[in-house]
Amino acid sequence: MKRIWMLPLIAAVCLSLLAGCQKNDPYGLSEENPISVTVWHYYNGVQKEEFDNLIRSFNENEGRKQGIIVKAYNKGSIDELSNLINESINKKIGSEPLPDVFSAYADKVYEIDKMGLAADISSYLTPEEISEYVDAYMEEGKFDKVGSIKVFPIAKSTEILAVNQTDFNKFAQATGMTDEAFSTWEGIARVSEAYYKWTDSLTETPDDGKAFFGRDAFANYLIVGSMQLGHEIFRTQDGKTVLDFDKETMRKLWDNYYVPYVNGYFGTYGKFRSDDVKTGKLAAYVGATSGISYFPTSVTLEDGTSYSIESKLYSLPNFEGTIPHAVQQGAGMMVFRSDERREYAATTFLKWFTSVENNVKFSIGSGYLPVKKVSGTQETLKPFLEKAGDKSPASENLMIGLYTANRYRLYTTKPFQGGDKAREVLQNSMSVKAKEDYEKVKILMDQGISRENAVSDYLSDENFDLWYQDTRKQLETIIGE
Repeated sequence: MKRIWMLPLIAAVCLSLLAGCQKNDPYGLSEENPISVTVWHYYNGVQKEEFDNLIRSFNENEGRKQGIIVKAYNKGSIDELSNLINESINKKIGSEPLPDVFSAYADKVYEIDKMGLAADISSYLTPEEISEYVDAYMEEGKFDKVGSIKVFPIAKSTEILAVNQTDFNKFAQATGMTDEAFSTWEGIARVSEAYYKWTDSLTETPDDGKAFFGRDAFANYLIVGSMQLGHEIFRTQDGKTVLDFDKETMRKLWDNYYVPYVNGYFGTYGKFRSDDVKTGKLAAYVGATSGISYFPTSVTLEDGTSYSIESKLYSLPNFEGTIPHAVQQGAGMMVFRSDERREYAATTFLKWFTSVENNVKFSIGSGYLPVKKVSGTQETLKPFLEKAGDKSPASENLMIGLYTANRYRLYTTKPFQGGDKAREVLQNSMSVKAKEDYEKVKILMDQGISRENAVSDYLSDENFDLWYQDTRKQLETIIGE
């Protein structure tokens, strides 16, 4: 009887402990009661290897403790992944069940969100946690004014200029050209023309010079270049998408891509420009920081001749007299709407993945940029860079990427209905025309017509006007103007 008074105290302690457990694990997850989270992604090569390593680490350590098991599957390219998601949403015969999480760009998530299928993960993040991420990266996943978050940033990339320094040095020694020209698009065009003429002079065959430069993701050139020159092609105004396809701006973009291309100074040959450097058809290209691991270490020519090369990375060129701009890109992760327990588990994994140490490891290994503010500081990066080798291509790529992120104005279009189709128009309209017209120029040259005469009609104002009006009409149709 004397101990009866202790019962309320014991009960209180038990309730307190139970409450503590519930606070730490509000959704009943534990090592004994785990949940499986499925992730679909598009990473391949070294990126997939780094991603898989981190997932393995999560499952064996933090995930096991918290009762979360992550299963990740590569689903091909980003476009192939997107198509599979569409098939699963539409329950196409033979399609797989939707994953819990998948890699997606904001335009795709915007489309899915309109169907009510994207989870708002803001409730699983504290304001302090949200503030740790680079503001622009987190803003990309917000589609409304109430603070909902539909895209979780896990890794970002921008663009970088990669050069076969071995071949450039030979050219520079012969002509006196320097890499100072690499800072502007106008300079890239001048270097490319000089390179064509120099390589042409090495043989007795007239007009057989080699292209110097090419680029991946051509739409970025138009979108970011136009923004840099003062015109945001797709601008949101009063909740609507407004087209600002300025003719004078497009002419400048045309003069610094289409014109060098049809002259043979620029080129595109393989699937990616790194492939073209590998075959010796190009000496430089602009591509994503996330793809720099594919830059070749040797060149193999058509006759089988092979030689080693050294690479050098440069910041993205800009137009003369403008504020530096660069693209902000890289798919984030979207969590499908389900139940709180599953959404919480998915978000917990994403938070773990973007913790400073894990995200920096992934960034150095994959070529992506870390997404937290503190992750981009010299103090944070120093031990990781020392381990990778301060002068290694991976370290150099990361530092130039972070320099771009900190010193350039990063830009990405706001999601809008038809955004994917509009980007496709920009991706192909000028680049495909340039390639097709260059092939026509070559046919004329094969018939004995000089290059200067062969290209004259393609450099006319009329040719530009036809392209401009056709492209503008396609864009107006997509956005409904």
